[in-house]
Amino acid sequence: MSDLATRKAATAAGQPSLSCDSKAAAVAILKTSPTLDANTKMVLTPYMIDGIISGEWKRLGWREWAGETILPSSIDPSIPVLGRLDLLARKLYRQTGGQGPGQLYPAAYNQVLQKLKPELDKFFTHMGVNCGGLRRGCGEVPLTLLGYPRDVIDPIRADFFIAATLAIKIMDAKKPGRTADDQLQFGIGRYRGAFDILAKAQRAISPDDDGKSVLRYPPVREWLLRSSDPMDNDVAAYIQEVFGRR
Repeated sequence: MSDLATRKAATAAGQPSLSCDSKAAAVAILKTSPTLDANTKMVLTPYMIDGIISGEWKRLGWREWAGETILPSSIDPSIPVLGRLDLLARKLYRQTGGQGPGQLYPAAYNQVLQKLKPELDKFFTHMGVNCGGLRRGCGEVPLTLLGYPRDVIDPIRADFFIAATLAIKIMDAKKPGRTADDQLQFGIGRYRGAFDILAKAQRAISPDDDGKSVLRYPPVREWLLRSSDPMDNDVAAYIQEVFGRR
């Protein structure tokens, strides 16, 4: 990072400066969140954002890729004639599934707004004001919400929404007696949308209590890898890919 960016990244006196790398800044801000549990804040790293992006990209079908690449997410209604197609463009874009590098759906986007809005505001202020000298900055004013799906497509904003969604999923995977690493791996699976698959594996391992006693991830991973269902195998591969980036 340049000296200029380093100087602009300085925060209030007595506080450590935040990076102008959007992934690092997002994670650093989330680690201060009063909403997230200690395990989630401990295991979350910016490298896992890259893992999520890589994992989602590898699994993007060609039709979905074409739809997201070719179709505009919206059209400025003020544009003569063409602006009338804005509602159609939004409708078609929604049909391509999850959006942006993290393949996020509206439910995940709204959950971030509901649970981690103060952290999002802090991120927007930092990246807009302190990092305004960067190419994708917005001058010396905070970034603003653009709405779904634009917020999860924009490279800087998307980094926060990916990190925040992952953090929420890790937090949701917390159980008494579950280690931080196991919580992380179950959380990654939840990000992937594999809650039902993970629950199926847990029930198969411990049918007597409907899988409730299965706190560790390794036996679940073994079950997924032994399964004859390619989707089960892929969930295990996805979790390992992101977990390995930590």
